Order: sequence, then C-alpha cells, then structure tokens
Amino acid sequence: MLIIGVLILGVAGYLAYLYVRWQQRQQELSVIVEKRRHERQFLMDAALKSAELLDAQRRDMIASWTFQQLRENLQSGTVTCIEVLRAYQWKAIKAHEKTNCITIAAINFFKEAEEWASEWDRKAQEKSFVKPAFFGIPISLKECVPLEGYDQTRGFVQDVYAPTKVDAVMVQHVKRLGMIPFVQTNVPQSMLSYSCSNPVYGTTNNPLDKERTSGGSSGGEAAIIAAGGSVIGIGGDVGGSIRIPCHFTGIAGIKPSHLRFSHRGVCGSVPGRPLINSNDGPMTVDIETTVDFLREMWRDDWASVQDPYIPPVLWNEEQYKGGSTYRIGYYVDDGWFTPVPAIQVITAPKHNVPGKLFAACCYTAVFNLLDFAAGVVKVTETTAEDDQKLREEYPETDPWYRTAKEACKVCSTDYYLMDLVFLTFIKRSR
Repeated sequence: MLIIGVLILGVAGYLAYLYVRWQQRQQELSVIVEKRRHERQFLMDAALKSAELLDAQRRDMIASWTFQQLRENLQSGTVTCIEVLRAYQWKAIKAHEKTNCITIAAINFFKEAEEWASEWDRKAQEKSFVKPAFFGIPISLKECVPLEGYDQTRGFVQDVYAPTKVDAVMVQHVKRLGMIPFVQTNVPQSMLSYSCSNPVYGTTNNPLDKERTSGGSSGGEAAIIAAGGSVIGIGGDVGGSIRIPCHFTGIAGIKPSHLRFSHRGVCGSVPGRPLINSNDGPMTVDIETTVDFLREMWRDDWASVQDPYIPPVLWNEEQYKGGSTYRIGYYVDDGWFTPVPAIQVITAPKHNVPGKLFAACCYTAVFNLLDFAAGVVKVTETTAEDDQKLREEYPETDPWYRTAKEACKVCSTDYYLMDLVFLTFIKRSR
C-alpha cells in the first residue's frame, strides 16, 4: 500500500508540475501575442502617416486604375513608384481596418518597401535604364511566403520572432521583375482551414460582409485584394487555399501545377507534412491580371536556373491565343477516395445546380488535391431572394439536411460552408 501511495503521489505531483508549466507557457505566449499586436498597430500608424504624404486626389486616381493601367503609367513615368506605393499603403490600411487582413508587424517593412520604391525611381532617371515588366507595382504576400527578415508564423505563436533568413525564389523573381512587396497577409493557424483565424493576428473577415469569412488559407490575400488594398498578391494552394478564398470574395486566382513556381523555402502547414504538394500562385482582381503575371513570370527560364526542380517550361503565347479546344480526362474513382453520390450522378453541373442539390458545397478531395492547375473566376452573384428561397425550400427529411440548413442560415450559396456545417455536425454527434 505504501508503494502504491508513493506512486499515486508521484504521478499527482508530476501532473501538477505539467499543469503549472502549461499555465506558465500560456502566459508566455499571451505576452508574445500582445507584444506582436502592439507592434502591428505601431506599424499601421507609421505607415498611414507616410501614406498621407501623397495628395488624396492623386492617391484616389492611382487607386482607380486597373492593373494594366497602373503598369502602363509606371512604364511611361506618369507616376512614380513611391507615389504608387503610398497610394496602396493607404488603401491596404483601410482594407485592414475593415477586414483585419494584414499581419506584418515590423516597422522596418514599410520603410524597406519605400526604400525599394525610391531606388527604382532613382534608377528610372538613368537614360540607359530599361524598366522591368512590373516596374514599381506593389505586391502583397501570403504570410507563409518567405520574405527575408520577416516571420512565417502560419498562425503559430511559437514561430513569432523567428524571421526568415532569405527571400523565397518566388519573391526574388517578382522583385527582379520590378515588383515591390509591401505587406504580408493573414492565414488560419496551420493553414489547414477554409476560414481565416489564428491566435496571433485574430480573424480576417470578408470585405463584402464582415459576418462571413474571407476563406482560407489565403484568406488575408483574398480580403485585401477584394477590399482594394492590393492589385495582386501571392497565395498558396493544396486543396483549395487559393480557389476557395477567391470564390468567397469574388476575385480571380489560379493554382498552377506543382513546381511551375519554385516552392523552395516555403514552410509547410505542419512541419514534416510532405504528403500533398502545395502550389503558389497569383490572386488578382480579374483574370486578365493573372494572365499578365503568368506571361511575364514564365517568359524566361530564370526560376529554373535558381531552382533546378523547376522545369524550364515557358509561356506559350501561340497556344494561349490559339483558340483550340482541349480534351479533358477524368476518373470517377481512384480506388481510394470514392466521390460522393452527387458527383457520381452529375459530373459537370451547371453553375446553379450545386446550390439546388445541397445547402453546403461538399468538399471532394479527389478533385481538389490532385496536382493540376485550377483557378477561380467570378461568373455570377446570388441575390437575397436566392438565399430566402434556399432557406424555405431546402428539405429537412433527415438530420444531415437539418444540420446543413441550420448552418446555412448565416451563409449564402455564394460561399463554401464546409467548415461551419461540419463543425456543427461534429458538435451534435458528440
């Protein structure tokens, strides 16, 4: 009995020790989060003060230009790089106030961006200087894209104050083409979610409706672009992390095939998770901007020289403009993941059919996790009448239908509802 008593006391003491250490760690992490958020606010205030040096009328004019107009005016010298940067610093901060989309908290970042812009303007004064394709265009980056001197937390508090030592090849490439990274954007913790929230930076909302999510995991990018705070950004996609946020916010994006862009230096969602490859790609206001970006990025083999894993496959303008039709192959069952019955019945539904079949667009791994190029283009909108009709006519013949309908009361058929539906379903099944 004495031995048993000693063992019980020992186990109890060890558990008490673990509990105390856990509490201490929670307090330490809380201090880190509070410090980081304070730094971010300090950055916002300083960047806004700098952005306001640009005349409001000129700022609004710059912000009203399309990507193509912005590019042309920078090439012609109608505006300077520093003017464009300050215009979009101001727009980005206003987008952040609306959506909580920005993560970067280092005061050096906005100063460094201004230094890059000023350096491009200085070079433009030289008669022999040839402006690169994207001269002076600001670009936003998903937080997991390595940028020298700045964090890749992926929403993990433990990775705050662990700056990246070198730019990703992707970042080097856009800088080479004249782009200016000027802001990092929010992600869900671990980047394995179709919402956008983490303990470090909080929740990013949809600029179209703050009661809804901007999607994930590139939710910060989608929010800042849809809110007008950036004309182009870089996101990442494994199973929908570019496509779903683009769908949620009404912008365009593409998930290229794996290694069409270098992924060197990019942290995985969870360390050591190499099973399914991620693909970086552009997120933009419209498909024309996406095409312009891909055309210039794949104009030469610079990236494959920097990263030998990148195939030297260039942009094919003849094929792009050829107008030829493509034969698209698919399979209905890979012997591992069997498609849901709805997909088995109808493999190519019209745009409005999924909303009539389910209140939630169920996620299908077979089609979303394959290593192939895929994109999102806004094709239609859903009205309040459509939402009301969905709520009134959606069946309640079984528990799954009732759960989906209940979750859908705060959502629209314009949105994937998987997170909310499954969370509700799991809670009720416990």
